[in-house]
Order: sequence, then C-alpha cells, then structure tokens
Amino acid sequence: MAATDRPVDWEAVERSPEFRELIAARRRFVLPATVFFLSWYFGFILLAGYAPDFMGRSVHDGLTVGYCLALTQFVMVGVLGIIYLRRAERVYDPLAEKAVRRALSSQGERAGSSSDDGSGGSSAR
Repeated sequence: MAATDRPVDWEAVERSPEFRELIAARRRFVLPATVFFLSWYFGFILLAGYAPDFMGRSVHDGLTVGYCLALTQFVMVGVLGIIYLRRAERVYDPLAEKAVRRALSSQGERAGSSSDDGSGGSSAR
C-alpha cells in the first residue's frame, strides 16, 4: 500500500507548524483586504444615500461621480483577485506544499513504526 493510500491524520496536519504558518499568512492578507473592500463598498453606499448631490455631479457628458465610484467596485474586485492570485502562487502554494510534505512524511513515519509490531513477520523495504 502506498503512503498516499493511507488515511491522513488531519488533526496532526492542523497542529503542524507548516500548516499554522499557511493559515496565518493567508489571514494576514484576507482580513485587511476584506476590511478595505467592505469599507470601500459601504462608503459608496453611504455616499449614495447621504450625498446625492455629490454623487449626481457630472464628470463628463452624463457620466456622474456615482457611476465612476460604482465602476471602481468592479475594478477593486479585479485588483484584489489578481493580488490574491499572485500571493497564492508566491506565498501560499509553497507553504501548502511544505505542509503536505510534512503530513505525508509524518504519515509515512507512523506507518513504518506500526508495521514493526513485533509479530515476527518481515516486511519488504
């Protein structure tokens, strides 16, 4: 049976320093990005509700401040998505691979120690 065929001890993976590092790194990006985006979004909503004169000002031939700010919501989602994808490729994916290697190696160590159960049988190595 190959090492990948054995069940993974997910609780041990969760406790590993590599996995905790991955979670912390993702949290350091996701929480501030979420706060920033929600602030931007709710700021737009508040301006639309409480500053209609400002939002209705014409920027250029029927294009208003409100439309411009509404379009920035789409730009913001795209920019945050691109930043996340780049960060995932450079930071999170290598950390995830490290955590997987650690999980598989510790799984292999446990399998090796459990196959030597003292029953007198030989194992092919």
